[in-house]
Amino acid sequence: MSNEQRERCEKISPDCPPEDTIYGYVPNMGGNAFFGVIFGICTLVQVYFLIRYWRLWKGYTILVLLGSLLECCGYAGRILMSKNPWDGAATSIQFVLLMVGPSFLAAALYTTLRALVQYFEEQYTKLPAKLWTWPFVTADMLGFFSQCVGGVIASMTEKGPSLGTVGRVVMVFGVSFQAVVMAIAGILAADFALRMRRERGSVFRHLPKDLNIFLISLKVVFLLVLTRCIYRIPELAGGVGGHMMR
Repeated sequence: MSNEQRERCEKISPDCPPEDTIYGYVPNMGGNAFFGVIFGICTLVQVYFLIRYWRLWKGYTILVLLGSLLECCGYAGRILMSKNPWDGAATSIQFVLLMVGPSFLAAALYTTLRALVQYFEEQYTKLPAKLWTWPFVTADMLGFFSQCVGGVIASMTEKGPSLGTVGRVVMVFGVSFQAVVMAIAGILAADFALRMRRERGSVFRHLPKDLNIFLISLKVVFLLVLTRCIYRIPELAGGVGGHMMR
């Protein structure tokens, strides 16, 4: 189906089947509602934490709140698409928000790494505690804005086919840059943990239970966000409606 034909499609019909949408299917209502509710709950919890611990963790909490809110709204867009996969506004909302939401969660991870370095003692890291946040957050935001700019450019394909290619390249650069930055942060964090285990192995055996749970959650979130970044690279490189996006 040509772009002109797609622009005329407003709902599912014999001439506008779901197979010709950018995803090639109707998004599942139940699955997207589940994740939308999960991120909605996370958003409300972060609002509580923001009020309760404003002086202690406002930077981290604001970043997680924004990331959770964007994810929640993104899944709301997917829910609307489950009713009508040809809904242009819903498609744009979910595409952009689910693409940029994890950037704020990654930034929150970097602020946490700085706090952990300060908690466990800075002598075991190759990177000073003050450099654990702003360089990584700055780089992460650069990737974030690159994806946003790329998305805007890609949406202007009707003004010139080449703009779609340029936008796609910019988006791929943004998400690739984020993946590289996260990988570097992960390597440095792993090195810090190994040094701690080698020189102060007992410290990990006597951690408070809540901190231990938090560290496990931190690892899981880090791996999930990094996996998302890596998957997004070939997905965006294939273009909107490409094989991996379907």
